[in-house]
Amino acid sequence: MRKRGWFSWTVQFGVVSVLSAVVLGFGCRGLSGGGGATGPSQPAQAGAKPKRPPLQERIACSSLCQYKHPFEEASKTIAGMGYRWVDLSCLNWAPHVAVPKLVESFEPEAARVEAALKASGLRVANLTFDAVETRPYEQYEREFRAVVKLAARLKARLINLMAPSTKADRQDQVEKLRKLQAIAAQAGVILTVETHCNQITERPADALWLCQQVPGLGLTLDPSHYYAGPNQGASFDALHPLVQGTGFRAGGMSWAQIQLPWGEGPIDFVAIVRKLEAGGYQGFYVAEYIEGFNQFDPLEESRKFIAWARTL
Repeated sequence: MRKRGWFSWTVQFGVVSVLSAVVLGFGCRGLSGGGGATGPSQPAQAGAKPKRPPLQERIACSSLCQYKHPFEEASKTIAGMGYRWVDLSCLNWAPHVAVPKLVESFEPEAARVEAALKASGLRVANLTFDAVETRPYEQYEREFRAVVKLAARLKARLINLMAPSTKADRQDQVEKLRKLQAIAAQAGVILTVETHCNQITERPADALWLCQQVPGLGLTLDPSHYYAGPNQGASFDALHPLVQGTGFRAGGMSWAQIQLPWGEGPIDFVAIVRKLEAGGYQGFYVAEYIEGFNQFDPLEESRKFIAWARTL
């Protein structure tokens, strides 16, 4: 009943349609200029929408599958599995990009990352960074600006943030996210928050609310959290117009099953992809298996993912 009432409310007031127009329009700007790129450039006619690269050219792998390894090593491993694009971790606990070093002296750290990318032949699809509440805001903003600068330099399309925790002061987080959204937009970079258990976005209605409060903010959809968390597999289709990125990993109906072998579990990824594509989604499909999270081999599952994605 709760889900039906929320959906009826959104339809009655036209929220989903309005957000679809706003967010998809913003996504197109991110693709066509200002440092955003998802694939080979396409000549555009005056007034024409940018041409969307084929799905098979929008397959990426999270560097979290090798987060215990230096990026120089991890990037070669990811490329060796057949990936051309990487979702690059700037997370404090998985620092393939050492953000404090970017702040201290941008050029050496940026050059190190570029050299690793060049050696492996990878390009950066997205960057992933910590939630804003993890630092004093002044420090966080300095670090975020450095990440945005790196995204523009690497022509990364998107920066994905961990969403605020369920215990955070929502209005405080909204005000800070509005500032961060403005910084990212000025650089032509799309900003998202991730759908994640124990974060505001763990319920679709709250994820929608957050994006309504921060115009231009999108979502990085990790469907496994909408099965393992309190949503328990209920529909999240109303969020599709807001989705600008993804993190795909097979999962079950509890936290203990949040990372399962690819092909197992109740999540219909084919249906999710079809719906996103039908709605004009222009982002990447990212394999997000985390090294050391459980007994499953993240490299083996990432190999399964790319083989599956190539059949779509």
